[in-house]
This record gives sequence, C-alpha cells and structure tokens, in this order.
Amino acid sequence: MLLKRADSDIERTDLDAVTGLPPRNALDNELPEFLRAMGRKRLPLSAIMVDVDDFKAFNDTYGHDVGDRVLRHVCSLIGDSVRYRGEAYRYGGEEITVLLPNADPGEALATATRICRAVRVTPLVLDGGDSGDSEKDPLQLTVTISLGVSSFPSVSGDQLLVTADSALLQAKRNGKDQAVSYEGKLRSLSEEPTTVINVRFPGLIDIKDGGIILLSRWFSHLNDPTELEAREISQPGRKKRDMVEGPAPKGGMATSEIRGRASDVERQGKYTFFSFEVESEVLELIVDALKHLKS
Repeated sequence: MLLKRADSDIERTDLDAVTGLPPRNALDNELPEFLRAMGRKRLPLSAIMVDVDDFKAFNDTYGHDVGDRVLRHVCSLIGDSVRYRGEAYRYGGEEITVLLPNADPGEALATATRICRAVRVTPLVLDGGDSGDSEKDPLQLTVTISLGVSSFPSVSGDQLLVTADSALLQAKRNGKDQAVSYEGKLRSLSEEPTTVINVRFPGLIDIKDGGIILLSRWFSHLNDPTELEAREISQPGRKKRDMVEGPAPKGGMATSEIRGRASDVERQGKYTFFSFEVESEVLELIVDALKHLKS
C-alpha cells in the first residue's frame, strides 16, 4: 500500500529544482503521516538513505552543471526502481531519502540492493560539450551510490532516518557502492545465504579481518570451487590493489569480480591466506565458470 499525496499538496514550483523530487520539508511533513498510517494497520515502513559516492569529484572535474546531471541521473533511476511502491525525496546535497510503506527489512534491503546495481550498471553519457570539450567523443561516467536501510517498527519512528543514516555511513566505511541494513545492528551484504571460500594469495598483503574486498582475478585451486588462488585483490575502502604475476595453478583460470568480506587472515611465508564470505549465488557462478573452462 502506498499513500499518495494529493496533486494540490505540492505544486510543481515546490519541487526541488535540480532533481524534480519533493524537498526535505515535504519529507518532514509526510513522514509522520506515513508512520501513523502504517502504525494503525500494524504494517512496516522502511526508509532508505542514499548518497552519491565521491560526488565532489564530479563537481571538481566536470563542473557543477555535470554534478547536477549526475544527481538527476541517479534520481531518475531511483524513481524507476520504486515507482508505484515508494516515494523519493531530496534530503539535501547529494543525499536522497526513499520511503517504502509496507516494506519489511528484507524487502527494503532487496530494493536498496536493486537500486545500487541499477546505478552502477547504467552510465551517465555526456557529449563533448558537457565535459568541457565539444571536439571530444561522448564520455560515459560511471556513478555509484551507497545506501542505508532501516525499518519501523524494528526501530522507533523518531529513529527511522537516524538509523538509516547510520547504516549509510557504514556502507561508506565498508567501501561504498553497496547497501547496509540496520536491524538493531548493522548488516551488510545480502540476506541471501552465504558461502565461505578459502583464498590463497601468493604475496603478503595487509587486508584486515572484516574488510570488504574484491577478487578481480582468480584461479581455481585444487579443483574445488570453495578453494581459490587469487592474483588480483582490491580493497575499495582503502583504495588499494595488490597484484601478482605468474603461471596459473592447475585447474584453469577465471576472470571476474567477486565482492565479499575477509576473515581469518593469516600470513605464512610468502602467502596470505583468508576466508572470503560471498553470497551463495556467487559460488554458483564460479562453478559454472570453472565448468566452462574445463569443457
């Protein structure tokens, strides 16, 4: 169920001039109404706080006009993702707030994850004039966002946006380009079942337990998809990349990008060993890739 505002409640001139979304004061006025309506029906209300990653860099590199286009681009994709299901507002700066009536924490996190992916895989295309040089070919800007999710009545109504913002900050600390849910505690990755992969890296690297990392290049190891040798590891939160060259171990090679959380990090001799928690569906993709390589 979605509460829709009457057309007369907010005139077009009252919408945010850059994004076309209702502004912060509309959110302040309408959030209590949503909370009362959902509370009477004993239904949940979820909030998603969205922030454009590294937004200042777009303004500094291409100018504020392009920065505004980045915001409109993100808001358009958010609108497409929650149309007929929720309401988006410009919270301030590069932050957007989404309210999802009758959406429990799991559904809200799934929606936030879908929005995150939609922005990541949909570049903003600028012609040469937009990027400051009319002679240049069109430029594709990759934009990413971080999202924090919280739900009433898991948290009280007056803490709904506060806890969603706390989850957003954790998403930033985890490396950005992801959604984190607040449910009494912060929870990231997906609610999907996870699988632990044991990883060996032929080099000494300074990853830490609990860190979010990317395996950008990996090899099958010992013919077991839950044991991999990685040759390229990125730590997005620390803007670090570790690479090693050399022949592939027996079993083939696959090139992909796998995001997960590292744990049980050990350094032995010239190797770094760690466990790597990924969504179980990612493991299925790995198995399919290895089957293809061996066929």
